[in-house]
Amino acid sequence: MGAKPNILIAEPEKTLAADLAAFADERGFNLIGARTRNETLLTLQERRIDVLVLDAELLDQDCAFISIVKGMEEDLPIILCAETNTPEFESKVRRQRIFFYHIKSFGPVDLKTAISNAIEKSSQH
Repeated sequence: MGAKPNILIAEPEKTLAADLAAFADERGFNLIGARTRNETLLTLQERRIDVLVLDAELLDQDCAFISIVKGMEEDLPIILCAETNTPEFESKVRRQRIFFYHIKSFGPVDLKTAISNAIEKSSQH
């Protein structure tokens, strides 16, 4: 992959982006922020995105937004980050064929690993 991989971080607050800034810089990843669903969709239309890190706060209970994103970019790895977990929500999300489901309270290590793995998967396509 010649260009820096682009990671779109869709979240209402910039906490994930701040937490991942040093990691992205070390790995040569380009972080792009979006604060709303509309900004996320516009960014997906305008730029090549290798991985979407999506905050669950941007989802409705039916998780239809993930289907919309998948309709635009079928093979885009989506990492969903949630503050808390319920079996019902996790089941709905996993049915959407996301790449990884991250619970924020588990810390950033598994999120960083998932991003690296998603970049690797994305570079193979």
